[in-house]
Amino acid sequence: MSEQEVLDKIKSLKSNLTGNIFEDGEVQQEIYELKKKLRPEIESNPELDDFDDEDCLYCGS
Repeated sequence: MSEQEVLDKIKSLKSNLTGNIFEDGEVQQEIYELKKKLRPEIESNPELDDFDDEDCLYCGS
């Protein structure tokens, strides 16, 4: 999958988010897995996730 295809898939998945953390958990995880394909270092350094302007979603807070 090319970088653009991954970014398009992330955008598509984000359009399915409801804002309910309990309902969105699986979609958020899929988005995170795609982001890791592009920048594996975000797994150990989430602050390096500069794909968008969202706050950290990986720590659960």
